[in-house]
Amino acid sequence: MPPKHSLPKHSLRSLFPVLAVLAPLAVILPACSPDVTPRGNLPTQSVLDQVVAGETSRPQVASLLGSPSSTSLFDNGEVWYYIGGRTTQYGVYSTKELERSVIAIRFDPAGKVDQMTRLNKEDGTEVVLVERTTPTAGNELNVIQQMLGNVGRFNKDGAAQ
Repeated sequence: MPPKHSLPKHSLRSLFPVLAVLAPLAVILPACSPDVTPRGNLPTQSVLDQVVAGETSRPQVASLLGSPSSTSLFDNGEVWYYIGGRTTQYGVYSTKELERSVIAIRFDPAGKVDQMTRLNKEDGTEVVLVERTTPTAGNELNVIQQMLGNVGRFNKDGAAQ
């Protein structure tokens, strides 16, 4: 008499097709879940509340928020930019931007915070790339024309003519 806890052979055979379907699904389905990735510097609101106009100095801002992502090219670096965002990607599809945050901190000549501005994705403007190309002067030669054009251009001494 077989032990009571063993499974009959016919139930194991009926379980194989189910496992043959579930095993690939267990590998494939996690690839379809969204992959949310933080990018750049995303300071929390509680940290930003510690930056007070007229009181907080440059070293204090650097201590609270870290190094800026960028500084202004004009105004002698008087504006620090902290740029960050979150993106998501499903499987092999292209990346989609969920959130964008740009914090601009302007300093007065004494090195204290003068103004702090927060911009988000809605404040930005989408740049449309132009697909045109600028033609260059000269002839477009194919490979054979380029090779035949070089025949006889070199001398035996190795000096160019």
